[in-house]
Amino acid sequence: MFALGASAFALTAAQDSGAGSAPKAPKQSVPQAAKPLQTDPSLTLPPEPSAGNWQLDFYPGDLRVYSDPETHKNYWYFTYKVVNRTGQDRWWAPTMELLEDHGGLRRSGKDVSAITSKRIEALIGNKLIEDQYQVLGEIRQGEANAKEGFVVWSEDSLLATELHLFIRGMSSEFKKIPNPSGSGEDVTMHKTMKRDYRVSGDAEARGSTPVECEQTEWILR
Repeated sequence: MFALGASAFALTAAQDSGAGSAPKAPKQSVPQAAKPLQTDPSLTLPPEPSAGNWQLDFYPGDLRVYSDPETHKNYWYFTYKVVNRTGQDRWWAPTMELLEDHGGLRRSGKDVSAITSKRIEALIGNKLIEDQYQVLGEIRQGEANAKEGFVVWSEDSLLATELHLFIRGMSSEFKKIPNPSGSGEDVTMHKTMKRDYRVSGDAEARGSTPVECEQTEWILR
């Protein structure tokens, strides 16, 4: 009742002031960035592997936008290199997810065609690089057996101003904690690299200019 009265009062005041011009077009809604993702301190880990665990050496590349010239769809893609210096051969099957500041969690490879992946691979121009499926498998020891790969995420709007990349699979370290839901079953959390990016300006207009990484940390996830 009060809200209705207030609206009527505002309308009367506008009419009394002589506001007789055509109404203005409503402003377009612009998504506002969410607050930066805060990590629970109890879930953070040092970069070095803990006693009794192995960890591959991971060298992140750049996170960039790719706009398909034929479909006009947009994608994020990320390059990396991984080396096994753990003392024995390991299996490389990473999980990489991209979280937007508006809450959208994207799984690499979903809604990404083989043609698009090949176009990005050609754009990168590295004869040693492999896509997220080709790179899977045993990673032998030493620099000479390093794997170079790239992953792709389909993107709808490019409106995010902050992105968080989660990379799991390079460490054997994990921890079981009580289920927050109170179900009684423990939840297994794995050591994961988290990289935080800030997207400044128009993401599509920036072309292949890399997005700035502001922070890298290791967490349990």
